[in-house]
Amino acid sequence: KTAEDMSLFKSNQLFFLLHLAHIIAMESIAWFTIFYFGNGWIPTVITAVVLATSQVQAGWLQHDYGHLSVYKKSMWNHIVLKFIISHLKGGSANWWNHCHFQHHAKPNVFNKDLDVNLLHVCVLGEWQPIEYSMKKLKYLPYNHQHEYFFLIG
Repeated sequence: KTAEDMSLFKSNQLFFLLHLAHIIAMESIAWFTIFYFGNGWIPTVITAVVLATSQVQAGWLQHDYGHLSVYKKSMWNHIVLKFIISHLKGGSANWWNHCHFQHHAKPNVFNKDLDVNLLHVCVLGEWQPIEYSMKKLKYLPYNHQHEYFFLIG
C-alpha cells in the first residue's frame, strides 16, 4: 500500500520512449559508421562496441515490455516487445515469453529454468558444484570451476 501511495508502480512512459529512441540512435550510428568509414578495423571495432551496447540495452528494455509493466494496456506492451525483439534483436517474442514464463515458474531449477541451464560450462550454488563433481554428473570437474571459468567466460 505504501509503494502504491508513492506511485512506485507507475511507469514513466517518457523514460521508456527515450530509452527506445537512444537504442535506435545507437543502431543508426553503427550503420552510419560502417557506411561512411567502410569496414576497416577501427570502424568495425567501434561499430561492434556500439552494437553490443545497443543490444544489451534493448534486451533490458524488452524485458520491461515483456513483463507488461510499461503501458496500462497489455496490447501496447506486446507491440513494442515484438518490435524490439523482432526488428532490433532478431529474435522471437513468443520464444522469449515461453522461456521467461518457465524461468518464473521454476526459478533456478536445472533443466526447467533456461537462465541457469549452463551445465556444459558451470554449476551455480554452494553444494551443487561439489555434488555434480563427486557423482561425476555431466561433463566437467565442477568443484574446480573457479580455476577454469576465466578461460571460458
